Amino acid sequence: MPYTQLNNLDFTNIKSALKDYMRAQTDFTDYDFEGSALSNMLDVLAYNTYYTAFNTNMVANELFLDSATLRDNVVSLAKQLGYTPKSITSPKAIIDLDLTFTGTPPSAVTLKSGSGFVSNFDGSLYRFVVTEDAKVPVVNSVASFNDLSIYEGSYLTTNITIDTTLKNQRFIIENSGVDTNTVKIRVYQSAGSSIYDDYSIASNILDIGATDKVFFISEQEDENYEIFFGDGVLGKKLENGNVVQISYVVTNGEDTNGAKTFTFNGILEDQNNTPVTLPFDVTTVTTKEIASGGAEIETIDKIKFNAPKFYGSQNRAVTSNDYKAIVRNLYPAVSDIIVFGGEDQEPPAYGKVFLSVKPTEAAALSAFTKSDLKEKLKKHTVASIRPEFVDPSLLYLELTSNIYYDVNKTKLLPAEMAVKASNAVTEYLKTSGTEKFNGKFRYSKFISVIDSADRAINSNDTDVTMRKDFIAQINASSYYEICYKNPFLIDCNNPIVSSTGFTTFEFPNYTSYIEDRDGKLVLYRLDSITGEKILLNDSIGTINYTRGETTMSDFTILKGSFSDNRIELRIKPANKDIEVKREVYLDVDISQSKFVAYKEE
Repeated sequence: MPYTQLNNLDFTNIKSALKDYMRAQTDFTDYDFEGSALSNMLDVLAYNTYYTAFNTNMVANELFLDSATLRDNVVSLAKQLGYTPKSITSPKAIIDLDLTFTGTPPSAVTLKSGSGFVSNFDGSLYRFVVTEDAKVPVVNSVASFNDLSIYEGSYLTTNITIDTTLKNQRFIIENSGVDTNTVKIRVYQSAGSSIYDDYSIASNILDIGATDKVFFISEQEDENYEIFFGDGVLGKKLENGNVVQISYVVTNGEDTNGAKTFTFNGILEDQNNTPVTLPFDVTTVTTKEIASGGAEIETIDKIKFNAPKFYGSQNRAVTSNDYKAIVRNLYPAVSDIIVFGGEDQEPPAYGKVFLSVKPTEAAALSAFTKSDLKEKLKKHTVASIRPEFVDPSLLYLELTSNIYYDVNKTKLLPAEMAVKASNAVTEYLKTSGTEKFNGKFRYSKFISVIDSADRAINSNDTDVTMRKDFIAQINASSYYEICYKNPFLIDCNNPIVSSTGFTTFEFPNYTSYIEDRDGKLVLYRLDSITGEKILLNDSIGTINYTRGETTMSDFTILKGSFSDNRIELRIKPANKDIEVKREVYLDVDISQSKFVAYKEE
């Protein structure tokens, strides 16, 4: 009887099949297969078959992008699709710097690359450096550096001499913290030479010739990176004795997203390339764009998601998925992105495509980043189509949940039970796909998550509140239109609109609040003694309960609720299932939600 049971991958089944095979052989008719000697031999054969089958299965899995689990294999498979996984990305800030010299100042000063600033952020000190020398004239003893781009991290430089006698000379950056976007290559003619050529990274081989000074970069094993140069056909070939200078930033990634205070500690040289020793004062350091764009190295799951889509775009932006893939490639720190045509706008804007990007660690892209991405996208778009970036409109949902649990089934205190329920909702949000563009909040799903947080929970009573934040236009009589895109609850007895407190020009001595009365938005204050609401203005705007829209105009704001003059406007929805479209991004704000647990006997 031939052994053909190739589908038995369980150890017990494999051993049983081997016994059946041997029993069928005339040479083993009278053998006791349960005896110790034969049983041990069968165990060895079964284990060998089992391990071989397992290893073969794992090797086969690593041959395909969908099933591969090892990063090196996933990266290698992505390369076959022409996709280069993203390295860790350094946060970037833009600042203006003014230095005032005393005595006889130099005619010009240069801020040297690799130096710059330090920032105290979240209790830790971080370095921010310039990656290129910045030279400015000194006018009236003042040196003004404008629009300085600074990157978080340490600026490192490595020199490697080309030796053609080595068959496999490699240029490897052995540091997983390198931001490959900051890699700069200079090739000197020889050691000690001051003549060099700057090489640029190649992103497309179609327009590369034999003399083009380009380099390629690729992730290798253990998250290290290797630099490749041309072979004389695709790019210029390096010559024996050339010295390759590789400079790059090693960063902490997203840790310093949001840093906005910087202290100068850079290295200055005068017009003669001599270090500046004259005393000077740092007059001003103005942050024009806070640090943003920092991201961790692209994960295996993201590589699997992005690589096929980037391959499908073929490096040109035609469909909405093309735009998404290319933007993610240009700007890795993306939480979500949505793309829609101008024909869907109100009114229509033909010939345009609109993109709304929600960064990982911020509410919206900075003006500089939007301008930079827009310029880079032009190389990929159809000639007649103009890309436009719009800020996402964040719709926050806040939960107020009263949780009732059986004290006989748990030893947890009410506060501990509330934390457990909150953590359960937080974990659910990570995989539910709720927080995104076109997101959907399913009320029944969330209350079931709360009920399932602990076996002692009997029930919960959970309310949902919608919130939008808007920035007040200080000292200006402005028009505000705030759209929630979900119908509002109609309550004839109680207001459904509430706001945080702010100060107005018309009533500067009071903290004012907003609520709805009879289809209008009104302004009121609280009596300092009784706490009663005192009406200040009976009509500062309108509210459309059906369309989910509010408008305000008849007042001037002097100060918002928070340091950035932000005001929070909360409204109760008509339905507990919330859905958003287009550039509206749904965000369940657990930090502003309230979970309270109550004991039941």
